Amino acid sequence: MASEHNETDSLITLRVLNQIGASILSEFTVEQIIDTVYQHVNRLMDAYSFAIGLYNPVSQRFEYTGTRENGKKMPAFSIYAHSTERFSGWVFANKKEVFINDFENEYQRYLPARITALHGLEPASLMYVPLMINQEIIGLLSVRTPVKNAYTQHSLEILKTLAVFISKAIENARARKNDEVAARQAPGDYHLNPLSARELDVLNLLSKGAANRAIADSLFISPSTVKTHTLNIYQKLGAANRTEAIIKARDYGLIN
Repeated sequence: MASEHNETDSLITLRVLNQIGASILSEFTVEQIIDTVYQHVNRLMDAYSFAIGLYNPVSQRFEYTGTRENGKKMPAFSIYAHSTERFSGWVFANKKEVFINDFENEYQRYLPARITALHGLEPASLMYVPLMINQEIIGLLSVRTPVKNAYTQHSLEILKTLAVFISKAIENARARKNDEVAARQAPGDYHLNPLSARELDVLNLLSKGAANRAIADSLFISPSTVKTHTLNIYQKLGAANRTEAIIKARDYGLIN
C-alpha cells in the first residue's frame, strides 16, 4: 500500500511539474512567470513564502518583484548579491542551494551570524535554489515557511526542477524582449556615481506607478526622503522627470 501511495504522489508531482513547465515557457514577462508558478507550487510543497529574485549585473543586486507570502503580494525589494550575511549571497558565491529545516540550529552552516528577515515572516524552514543559464546565476528561487521540518530532499529536487523550467522561461522572455528593442549600455559616468540600493528600491516602485506616499509606506521612510531619493535618481540618470528616468533606467537594465 505504501509503495502504491508513493507512486501516486510521484505521478501527481510529475503532472504538476509538467503543467508548470508547459505554462511558463509561453509567458512573456517575469511577473507572469512568477504568477503562474505560484498558482501551482503549493500543490508540491509548503510555499507559505515564495520568491524569485533576478540578478542585475549593473547594480549587482537580486531584484524581487511579485514575492508572495501567505497569498499576499509583497512590496518590491532588492538584496546585494555579494553580501556574506545573507543566504542569497551564499548561493551566489557558491552556486549551490540552501536547505534548512530548523533555522535556529542550522543557519550557521551558511552564515556567520543569525539574521532577521528583510520582509515578512521569520522562517523555520527554507530552501534557496540558484537560477542558472550557461553556468551563470541569473537569479534565485526560494520558498520559506514558519513550520519546522517542512521540507525533504524530495522537496529540494522538485524545487531544483522548477528552477530549470523558470531559468529557461526567463531566457525565452529576455530573448523576446531583445528582439523587440536593443537595450543601450549605461553611460560610463553612471558607474562613477551609481544609484544606491535605496534609490533602486524607490526607482522600482516609481516604475510601477506608485505615488510618493505609497513608496514611503512600502519602504518605511518619510515622503520627504522619497522626494530626495527621486531627485537624486533624476540627477544620476540625467532625467528631467519620472517618465524619462524610468525609460532610461529600463534602457540601462537597472529595472525590468
